[in-house]
Amino acid sequence: TPAADVIPTGDEALARREPLAFLEQCLRRYREEVRDYRAVFSKQERIDGDLRALQRANVRVRAEPLSVDMEFFENVREAKRALYVAGAWFDDDGVPQVWAKPGGAILRAVVPRIQQPVAGKRAKAASRRSIDQFGFGRTLELILEYSYKAQRAGQLRLQFAGQGLIDGRPTYVFKRWLPYDGDESNYPDNLLVFHIDQDWHLPTAVYAYSDDAGEQLLGSYVFSEVELNPGYTADDFDPDKIDF
Repeated sequence: TPAADVIPTGDEALARREPLAFLEQCLRRYREEVRDYRAVFSKQERIDGDLRALQRANVRVRAEPLSVDMEFFENVREAKRALYVAGAWFDDDGVPQVWAKPGGAILRAVVPRIQQPVAGKRAKAASRRSIDQFGFGRTLELILEYSYKAQRAGQLRLQFAGQGLIDGRPTYVFKRWLPYDGDESNYPDNLLVFHIDQDWHLPTAVYAYSDDAGEQLLGSYVFSEVELNPGYTADDFDPDKIDF
């Protein structure tokens, strides 16, 4: 039988027929199966109209409580390393904090680490997303959150777009269009192209655009060299125990 005539079954059939239901299944599976992971994270973002250079970081993530250790090794800017644990650190006003190592070596020698608000001015100047929105689980949650919002408004366009490859691994590719107007407090992007790993059911690559055609990049986020469930504990995200 010619390949073009093969009728998809299982995961691909659901992804083609009901992409939203497939993504809900991916999130359930993540919550059931993924405890922690490490990877190389590559991101490129447009901030205040300026498309920044591609950055790469080694990341370690623990699902519960959400814990993120991100150390940049390419195009280091405001922070060389960031450490976040949900519910762990707050300032005197109860604002959630993240630990950061300054990007400059001279400043880092004087101030080895500082705390700053998770969603403060520095964080917004450095990234389109705050660190508490990072990782496979939060990415799936945010994709679903805005898809539900657009669906309720009768404005969701979400479709299966074929198969792809990220870091040598087969993926399912989806495209989603939202009524983006430039105000990211309403919707974060116009077109979102994202890859779901066929085996893991995790979003290993996400590309956000401000236009229908996908010519104006807002953000590119790719995970490679992924290792699932290496067995991290709370100690692996304690700044004093990991010499942060």
